[in-house]
Amino acid sequence: MKIVALSCTQKRLPSLTDALLEAAITGVVREVGDAEIQRIRLIDHRILMCEGEDTCLDPEVGRCTLDDDFEHVVDLAEGAQAMLLAMPVYAGNVPAVLKIFQERLKSFMNATQRPFGNLLVGTIVHSRTMLTEPALGSLFPWYLRLRNKNVASACFTQNDHQDLTRTAAIDLCVAVGRQLGMTLDGSRSPAGDRTALPLVQSPARPRCGDPAASSPGT
Repeated sequence: MKIVALSCTQKRLPSLTDALLEAAITGVVREVGDAEIQRIRLIDHRILMCEGEDTCLDPEVGRCTLDDDFEHVVDLAEGAQAMLLAMPVYAGNVPAVLKIFQERLKSFMNATQRPFGNLLVGTIVHSRTMLTEPALGSLFPWYLRLRNKNVASACFTQNDHQDLTRTAAIDLCVAVGRQLGMTLDGSRSPAGDRTALPLVQSPARPRCGDPAASSPGT
């Protein structure tokens, strides 16, 4: 089972984003023993900005004509069933390197199979101060467009912590990976092979107007 680990930091190694992503990878591997992890650091590839010509949408062209590493990155994700995405927050939003990549994927808008699409996703967002949740929310229109399903998310704010890798952030990233792994494992296992949790039902409660509900002392 192939899983893309997409790092969207704009820093060279080592980086906090990659450390958090590696923790999530540990979690998913714990649940999916045969996981094939394809690590992709967008900053390590030359991906030019979309020029907005829309020639890629012409059926006679059918591809982006910019000459860079974009198609190579797309090929790296071929055959993936899931994705772990980790990103920092820059200027209250997604990093420019990810935004550029999102726009370049427009070239597959008319394709039957969209790269980085139809995936189960686990998402990790971190920032120095705040705005992690709005940045996370800005990803969901992109996920919806690609028919991705986010199954677990974690947001971290550094604040006064000098090193997030020495906090509970690492354990929570592992949990994101495990949740993604369990969802993947459940999707390929027959229902009969999975342990069913007991159904717990609350006792019946009197409805408003019933004699028991209006009796003295209640």
